[in-house]
Amino acid sequence: MLQLFGASVQTLPYAASYLTVYPASTVFVMISLGMNSFINAQGFGRTGMCTVLIGAVLNIILDSVFICGLDMGVTGAALATILSQGVSAAWVLKFLTGKRALLRLSFRAMSISVKYLKRILALGLSGFVMYLSTSVVQIVSNAFLARYGGDLHVGVMTVLTSIREIVYTPLTGLTSDSQPVRGYNYGAKAYGRVKQGI
Repeated sequence: MLQLFGASVQTLPYAASYLTVYPASTVFVMISLGMNSFINAQGFGRTGMCTVLIGAVLNIILDSVFICGLDMGVTGAALATILSQGVSAAWVLKFLTGKRALLRLSFRAMSISVKYLKRILALGLSGFVMYLSTSVVQIVSNAFLARYGGDLHVGVMTVLTSIREIVYTPLTGLTSDSQPVRGYNYGAKAYGRVKQGI
């Protein structure tokens, strides 16, 4: 699978070390980033921003401690990600179960409803297809770059992708943070306000 993503003989040990540890952070990432939308939708934009900042700043600090200070290399980078995302997830859960939240998260009220599950899947399908297609394009690009260009070309593509993300992130923030307001107005049949929001 790593070779499919473009890992070569030289980079495979590093990628394998990272991916051996990193999957443990998946639950934390889903909680911190996925449930952060519930904080933003309730009007607590600063708190939502803190969720991202806490994870990012802590990750930078722990990266330097584990990679340079403790000489743990790529494994240290993965461990830093797990810990920083774990703290972000704890922050989100503390807020959503606390008194400041307008709509509190209640673990007792969590049950699977087929009716709502269908609606959730229908709403999330377009985003899933978008991210899936982006991943497929990335896999194909890396495979071709690794085969015909080598590690340098894969590295250049990684840098370009990071730059694209820096440009793309503010646009994503504008669209995703304005989406709840437009959704509420659409649900209230205030179509004029939806057009005004766009």
